Amino acid sequence: MGSGDCARAVPDVFWMAADGLAMVKEEAAHLGETRRFEEDDDAPAGFTAWARVPPALEQAVEMAAANCPGTCIAVDHEEPPPLPEPEPEPEAMVDPGPAPAPSPLSFVGRVRRRLRRLLS
Repeated sequence: MGSGDCARAVPDVFWMAADGLAMVKEEAAHLGETRRFEEDDDAPAGFTAWARVPPALEQAVEMAAANCPGTCIAVDHEEPPPLPEPEPEPEAMVDPGPAPAPSPLSFVGRVRRRLRRLLS
């Protein structure tokens, strides 16, 4: 419908897109950064992604939903799923290289010792 009542009532949660429809947003003053949600390509026409609502504005959003002439506002009271943890970057693996070859003298020494044991 695009009446804009919600955007006037709670401008920190709703904004009017260029097509005249209200969309949701997360305002930096409440949630650290401003994120405006456009229409979701995978959802029915006019539906945007879910936005988090700061506790101080929950009642105002409930009122905006109740007073929306097109009943276009859906409020979900469940906690959103946590964001996935970023993958830790693998530590740089240092190739130790090939094991040092035994020195010829130590090899010869072992052979001599074994021969002495066998011959004694």
